[in-house]
Amino acid sequence: MKTALIAVAALVAALAFPLVASAQDWVIDWHSTGNVAGPPFTWDITGTSPASLTPATGPAGFPTPALDLSFTNVGRTFGGLVAQGSFQGSGFAVPAVAPINSFSSDFAGGTFNLTGTHFTLDVFVGPGNNRAELIATGTQNVAAPPITPVTPTTPVTPVTPVTPVRPTTPSTPTASAVEPGVLLLGGAGLIGAAAMRRRQRL
Repeated sequence: MKTALIAVAALVAALAFPLVASAQDWVIDWHSTGNVAGPPFTWDITGTSPASLTPATGPAGFPTPALDLSFTNVGRTFGGLVAQGSFQGSGFAVPAVAPINSFSSDFAGGTFNLTGTHFTLDVFVGPGNNRAELIATGTQNVAAPPITPVTPTTPVTPVTPVTPVRPTTPSTPTASAVEPGVLLLGGAGLIGAAAMRRRQRL
């Protein structure tokens, strides 16, 4: 029964955080403050670091699903286990100043909220007056899809429609009728000319 519950918890963790299964491309902006018993006694520093956020198995009693938050600064690795919402009871390390450069404790607790490609964190490390606080925000670098070049469109010149020319029907020439008076005059002239030719012969 216990084995079945562990398997179910692992399945829930895998389904709840599918995007962080191998997420090594986070960037974290952090602010670390501390008040400890020895040197340097106090510090107040900020920074931006590459980070990773991966599913993990926490100790007994640690909230599930658990995530391992890890980030680096000046060649050192910091972070620890976190869980969505409130969490408590796991070790955590935060940046500090010289001579210690790093502060860690087996006691840590705080709040963590992961939404898509962003998270916020506020964690207290260490008990009593010998402790540090880390406030951070993280952003996952999600590659943008490639931009498909747009092929320029050649503008189409509008064609002016041609008005069809209607063919003209050729007209048939019409002979005009000769006036009757014209015919009479023509006939009289011919008769007169013939009479004159006969007189000249005589």
